Amino acid sequence: MRKVIVMLGLIVAISTAVCPAARADSWTISLLPEADISGPAGSTIGWGFTVTNDSPDTLILWNVSADLFQYATPDAGIFPFPEVDPNSSLTFDYMAGTQGLYELTWDAGAPIGFVNSGTFVVSALWCDDSGCTGAPDQSVDYSATVTGSTTVPEPATLLLVAAGLAGIGWSRRRIA
Repeated sequence: MRKVIVMLGLIVAISTAVCPAARADSWTISLLPEADISGPAGSTIGWGFTVTNDSPDTLILWNVSADLFQYATPDAGIFPFPEVDPNSSLTFDYMAGTQGLYELTWDAGAPIGFVNSGTFVVSALWCDDSGCTGAPDQSVDYSATVTGSTTVPEPATLLLVAAGLAGIGWSRRRIA
C-alpha cells in the first residue's frame, strides 16, 4: 500500500513539474452594435466592442483579424489595442476612421442585398509585475449587408422654379 502512495505522489510531482498550471482566468468580447450591421454601397460602416477581463491580471489586446471581405475594403487600423484592468470592462463605440474593432468601406458597385459574414479573432495577453502570458483567443461572428447605393440629394423642384421666377422678375425690373 505504501508503494502505491509513493508512486501516486511521484506521478503528481512529475506532472506538476512538466505540465504548467492551467489558468482559470477568462475574458470576453462582444460587438457593438451586435454582429449584424448594414449600409449603402460606397459607405463606411463598422463595429464597436466591449471587452471584459475576469482575471486578476491586466489584459492587453494585441491583435484583431477577420475573414476575407468581398465588395469592400476592410480596415483594422481603428483598433485601439486597449489595456483592460483586472476584473473590469471597457467599451469602445464605433467612430468612423477613429475607433472601434473593425470597419469596412463598401465598393460603390457592391450589389444591394450582398452580405459579408465571418469571424473576428482577437488575441490578448495577461500581464502582471512578473511578465506576460498568452490569453486564449476570442472569436465573434459578424455580418455586414449592402442596403442600397448612396445618392446625392437633388434640389427641390419648387426651389428651382422659385429661383428662376425671381431671376426673371429681377431682370425685367432692370430692363424697365
